[in-house]
Amino acid sequence: MLPSSKGNGIAMKVGCIIQGDIRRGSNLILEMLPRLFDYTVLSTWDDGWEAPKGSFELIRSPKPEVPGFTNRNYQRFSTARGLGAAKAAGCDYVLKWRTDMLPTSMGIKQLLDWAQFSPPRGTQSRIVVPAFRNISITPDAFSSMPDLFSFGHIEEMEKLWDDDSFDYTQNYNMSAYDRDALGSQYLNSPALADLYCAEAELYALYRSRLTETCHQALSHNLVAANYLRLIDHRRLGILWFGAQSGFRSIGQAWEHPWWTEKNWRQYNARIYSCGYKTSGPLSKLKKKISKYKIQNELKCQEKIWLDSFPNVKL
Repeated sequence: MLPSSKGNGIAMKVGCIIQGDIRRGSNLILEMLPRLFDYTVLSTWDDGWEAPKGSFELIRSPKPEVPGFTNRNYQRFSTARGLGAAKAAGCDYVLKWRTDMLPTSMGIKQLLDWAQFSPPRGTQSRIVVPAFRNISITPDAFSSMPDLFSFGHIEEMEKLWDDDSFDYTQNYNMSAYDRDALGSQYLNSPALADLYCAEAELYALYRSRLTETCHQALSHNLVAANYLRLIDHRRLGILWFGAQSGFRSIGQAWEHPWWTEKNWRQYNARIYSCGYKTSGPLSKLKKKISKYKIQNELKCQEKIWLDSFPNVKL
């Protein structure tokens, strides 16, 4: 792993929130990540298992009664508890991470350089997120940003992950603005749960909070270009552990028109109509190519594992 913030002259406190269930790979992640950061907190669940030991603060919470579609309420709750702990510990910047992902090429200085790149007026930093799973959609509420990991000044991370006014009794949370903008045409649609996915909810609530602070109308392409720092997730050499064996591919659904770091740099990502096109010769070709891209990513993770941990059995 690359140098951390510890002892390298960085005059700020950088923290890490590791959130989620304890699962395959978690012990290695909880051993490695605290070596990089000034403060680390594991925000997980009070499920009766023996608490892991390590150089981190432990928060064990009861799960919200309603998990939310694709467990989005669980993720919001554990991340928000971790944010509170990081703020109380005096962290200036914080990384939100998962309990089943291990970065093997992550340096604190690089994260800070990305976050501090030309921050918009009225903000403390940009938020660093993967370019993959970002997509600009019309209606804008269905646009998305990934929930895999994020890094930024703690005030900006609170805009993204804080649960102030978040209703944990609901399967999804939508701002009043988006409810008015979408109307019954979408709100009563049986496809709403798929369109307003976990990534869409994360984006739309963040955009709503940004709008309140910057006092101007924002859309996904403006938010992504001006408030985020999109990176190619492969820069971090991530190992995403499968539930039982091997690895999971971060780059799933390559056939969809996600943002890339390249089009982020060029400010030229397109806006698409909601709903993914799954028929037609072009879509079928993209889906076929997607399989090979996923296989390639899994092979890359296997190589990273062998290079990083040659004497450890997977």
